[in-house]
Amino acid sequence: MFSVNLPTARASDAPADDAKTEETEEPAVPEIPETVVVPDPVSLTVVLRKSGTIRQVVFTIWLEATSREAAGVIEQRLPKVINAFLVDLQRLMYRDTEQRFEAREPGKRSFKYVAPDLLPPPPPKTEEELAAEAEAAKLAEENGEEIVKEPPFNPFQPASNRYFAALQNKLLRTGQGVLPPDTLRSVQIRMFYDFWPADAKKR
Repeated sequence: MFSVNLPTARASDAPADDAKTEETEEPAVPEIPETVVVPDPVSLTVVLRKSGTIRQVVFTIWLEATSREAAGVIEQRLPKVINAFLVDLQRLMYRDTEQRFEAREPGKRSFKYVAPDLLPPPPPKTEEELAAEAEAAKLAEENGEEIVKEPPFNPFQPASNRYFAALQNKLLRTGQGVLPPDTLRSVQIRMFYDFWPADAKKR
């Protein structure tokens, strides 16, 4: 997301020094964190046994690690994780394909999902905020209390589709079963689309 700040007309002339002191801050641009592993898209073909109907589906899946070091572990074991995902997806998508084949007419079966945009990172804390946090931590330590740290910034908004929200949770459990504990924080389905060759209009 980009925005352009245009100068506004003023009724009276302002000193040049005031114009120089005004600073325009560019809005933060969403970016993929270093803790996110982005594999190649996952694709598979579903063939229904009775009708022989073919459906080709593609998933764009990101893996969010708990730390940068954990991301390195995920990258090393990525083939094993993707294979585990494929086992789940082949079973789930076969059932989904049967339902869509029976419930929808040819030409109306395809479906596309795009995840919500990434959130921009928060602005860096000011010196005053950092000093206040340090003072609060010092007082808490003197009183024998413990301050709960803020959770790390999460750029991912909740999935806009309940089916894919549930599927993300399913793949998260699968991935956590393959990887060491406290390695995988979340699984994000960023895009999904399918193609039914038999439904395509002939030219």
